Amino acid sequence: MDEEIPKPKKFQKLLKILKISVLVILVLAVLVFGYFAYRLSQKDLFGWRFNFNLNKVETGTYTSFAPNLAFLYPRIFEIDSNRERYGKGYLVGIKLKTDDRTGCDIRLGGPELDFGKSVTELTEEIVAPVKEKASDFKLIENKKTKIGGRDALRVSFSFLDPIGARVRLDQAFVKDSGTNYFIICGTGEYQYNFFEKDFNVFYDSLNFKGTISDFETNQPWHRILLRELFFWRK
Repeated sequence: MDEEIPKPKKFQKLLKILKISVLVILVLAVLVFGYFAYRLSQKDLFGWRFNFNLNKVETGTYTSFAPNLAFLYPRIFEIDSNRERYGKGYLVGIKLKTDDRTGCDIRLGGPELDFGKSVTELTEEIVAPVKEKASDFKLIENKKTKIGGRDALRVSFSFLDPIGARVRLDQAFVKDSGTNYFIICGTGEYQYNFFEKDFNVFYDSLNFKGTISDFETNQPWHRILLRELFFWRK
């Protein structure tokens, strides 16, 4: 009988390294796919939205001067610039076409915040007056963030309205060129998760330049990819 000729040790070592490399690549591919599936479930990515299926999100653009403001908004909403209806300080908002109680507002004003303080201290300055008047107040989330490249504070909470329905609001406070802005998005708590990605389109695109370029609305996929990979640095 012919004896099996043993493979050279170098070849066996190379084959082992190759198998391990392929396994590592497969594991990384699964992790990357899982990561982006998770990110897509939390917010829009590359202009697409994943709920139970994948949908292209159609957005409109709003720009203004004096003050300089610009943002994108999903087209299920419409611009509401009726300043007489909403009182002093109201600048502009977006309202759901079928329910004007769901949407976001931008207003002048708000407290003068010292971002050298902790998130807890800043949050207490914001919610203390609300807790005194709101029924069954619940703080949901609070964090320092960036809006239009400026330091900002976002606070989310819920409370019961006069008829006993729970309302959820997301408030943001930011300052640009000496002007304080108070931003609020809200709807009924039972449907907040459904509209949260829409609200984030508004928040993420808001800037104080007064323009949104074609480059921003049609960003190269690699620019968005890098931004999303380093989302914790925002």
